[in-house]
Amino acid sequence: MGLFGNNDRLNTARYNLEQYEKTKPADYQSKYQGQIKDVMGKLENMGDFDYDPDADAAYQQYKNEYTRQAKLANQNAQANAAAMTGGYGSSYGTQAGQNAYARTMNSLDNVLDSLYSQSKAQYNTEKSGLQQQLSGLQSAEKQDYSQYQNDLANWNEGLQYKKNEYDNAYSEKQNGLQNFINGALQVAGLAARILPLFFI
Repeated sequence: MGLFGNNDRLNTARYNLEQYEKTKPADYQSKYQGQIKDVMGKLENMGDFDYDPDADAAYQQYKNEYTRQAKLANQNAQANAAAMTGGYGSSYGTQAGQNAYARTMNSLDNVLDSLYSQSKAQYNTEKSGLQQQLSGLQSAEKQDYSQYQNDLANWNEGLQYKKNEYDNAYSEKQNGLQNFINGALQVAGLAARILPLFFI
């Protein structure tokens, strides 16, 4: 204990406070924000489901093949009808050819329905995957930020403790100084009363 209070305690408390202030957690930096923006961009770019058969290479291949088969079926049906009529063309032959052509092309509608369903399922799977990925990233971001908030709250609590330690040490030193001054004043007052007695 020094003359004016405990200097060692005050110096230690000041040092501890200054060192602790250097340990403040850095500002929050997201590890996921770039990925979240990337996934959100992909979702936005997907837009609403739209199937364009003219832009589907698979459908175009089917269409070309079915058109070729339909023309062939038309020709065969007309040839068979002409054979039955002795080689002469007839309205029956023409009708038979058109029916064969239509039956073959109607099968293309089933293919189109199948390709549409396939495309929509693929779109839904991709969109669902991106939504799950986004949800996972947002959850991880929320957890990281919550941990940062907890760390910061704990640090602030520790800072308050260190400040209280410093304030208590400072108050103790000030009280020691005040006690010394009060003691000195009492001694001076007593001396002022006693000294005149020696000079009587």
